[in-house]
Amino acid sequence: MKYRYSFLLFFIAFLLQTTVLNHFRIFGMSPNLILCMVVIFSFLYEGYHGIIYGLLFGLIIDICFAEIFGIASICLFSIALICSELKRYLYKESMVSVTIVSLTSTAVYGLLYWGIYRMLGSGYDFLYIAQKEAVLLGYHVVVTLIIYHFVSKNFKHRSDRYMYRGNLQEARSLYRS
Repeated sequence: MKYRYSFLLFFIAFLLQTTVLNHFRIFGMSPNLILCMVVIFSFLYEGYHGIIYGLLFGLIIDICFAEIFGIASICLFSIALICSELKRYLYKESMVSVTIVSLTSTAVYGLLYWGIYRMLGSGYDFLYIAQKEAVLLGYHVVVTLIIYHFVSKNFKHRSDRYMYRGNLQEARSLYRS
C-alpha cells in the first residue's frame, strides 16, 4: 500500500474518532481508531505505515486533547513495534491472529499509557484504568476486525496469496522474485 492511501485512512480515522465516535459510547468509552489502525497497518503491511502515522497522529491527538504531549506517540510507537514483531509469528490472514494482536495491543497500550502518566505524577488508580480497559478490549477487537475486513478486501498487500487471482504462472514468478 502506498503511504498516501494509508495517510488518508489514518486521517479519516482521526476525524471519525474526534467527531462521530463520541456519540457511540459504550459504558462511557469510545474506541481509539488510531490504535486500531496502527495495529492493522503494523501487522498486515510491510513498511512503516503504522510506525510513522502512529507517531504523527499520536502527537496530533496529544496536542489537541492531552495535558502532556508525546505519551500517545510513545505508546503507539511501542504498539507498532510489537505488532511488527508479532507478524513474524502469527498468520496475517487469520482473524484469530488479528484478534490476538488486537487484545494484546489494547492491553499493552492501556498499561503503558497509565504507567507513563503515573510516573509523571498523575493520580489515576490502576483499578480505574482496569475497569475501562475491560470495555475497550471488546470494543477494540470488534472495531479492529471491521477495519481489517475493509482493508484486506479493498487494499491488497504484496504478501497476500490471493492478490493474483488470474495467471498462476505470473503469480509464481512474482513470488519467486
